[in-house]
This record gives sequence, structure tokens and C-alpha cells, in this order.
Amino acid sequence: YLLDKYNLGNYIKLPKFILRKLFKGIISITHFSDIVRMALLSTYGGYWIDSTYLITAPLNHINTSFFTLKLSQCYPIFTKCLWAGNFLAMPKNSFLSTYSYNAFLFYWKNYNWLINYYLIDYVILIAYENVQEFKNLIQNLPYIECNIFSLNKNLNSTYNQSLISCPFNKLSRVGKFKEYNDKNMTNYGYIINKYI
Repeated sequence: YLLDKYNLGNYIKLPKFILRKLFKGIISITHFSDIVRMALLSTYGGYWIDSTYLITAPLNHINTSFFTLKLSQCYPIFTKCLWAGNFLAMPKNSFLSTYSYNAFLFYWKNYNWLINYYLIDYVILIAYENVQEFKNLIQNLPYIECNIFSLNKNLNSTYNQSLISCPFNKLSRVGKFKEYNDKNMTNYGYIINKYI
């Protein structure tokens, strides 16, 4: 299902004050998506994976009772690389999705400015530091042993299988991409030929 501004209300019911603040520009589209993701995950469960990820392996090994990317390196550092608010899997009515959704509603009902771009990560951090069962879920997750940012830095470099082998690749680089450099296929070219 493709959700957009025309049909979102068929799937989740957001409070009118959230929609008013969105239309007035008080809540950005980026942070509106944080509210939407937690409302959808709370209502239906499933995966939230930002569209900036390239997934190169099946996801059937992911435990949907709770999963997030627990990384050996990341930013922002205050998360200790223990979760990624842009890559989550959980069942409906899970603690994290329901708590986060309610925290966002509370925040935006009481404030008209964004205290920090990483609000979703701070909300998760509060849960991590105060709810032992949630902390245990995070601590029991395996680390992702590859660098999910490496491919992004090397899209125009000559194709290198080791860069593509990471199953989760965060691609956020903008610019001009080449399928070939000096007659060699680039990593970008490989992605285009393999996945598009």
C-alpha cells in the first residue's frame, strides 16, 4: 500500500492539532513522518525502513518481536549506536511504538518548536534508560558487523563486492552518479543493473 496525504487518514487517525501544526509549518514533513511511523507501527506492526536504505539480502531472518540496526559505528553518538529510528521492526501495540507515538503527541501538543532534529532518538533513549524490559530487548540484539555507510561514500568508485555485501546500506548522498568510471562499472552502476 502506498500511503500519501490523500489516503493516510484511511489507515491512521491523527489528532487535528498535529495536522494543523503540519499545515502551518510548525511540524516539518520529516518530523511528521516520525509521528506517522510510530502510529502505523503501533496500529499494524511491521517494518519501518526509510527509503534511503538499500537492502541487499532477504529480511526473513529479522525477529519482528523487535529489531533495529545495532551498529558498531554511527551518528548521533548519544544513541551509543544501539538503535536506528529509521529502521525498526515490531509487532502492533508494541511498547516502543505506542510509547513513542504518545510521547510525540504530548510534545507537539505542548510545544511549537522542535527542540532537536533527533527527537525520535531522544524519545527512544528515554525508554532505553528507564524501561528495563526495553533495555533488555536492545541489549539482546546482535550487532551489525558491517559498515552501513561505506557504500554511500563509494558510489562512483569502481565496483567492489565487499561494499555491496553489507545487507543494510544507508544511502543519503546526493550528486551525480556514474555507471562507469574509466570503463569500469561503478558501485552505482552495479546497483542500477542488479536492483533497478
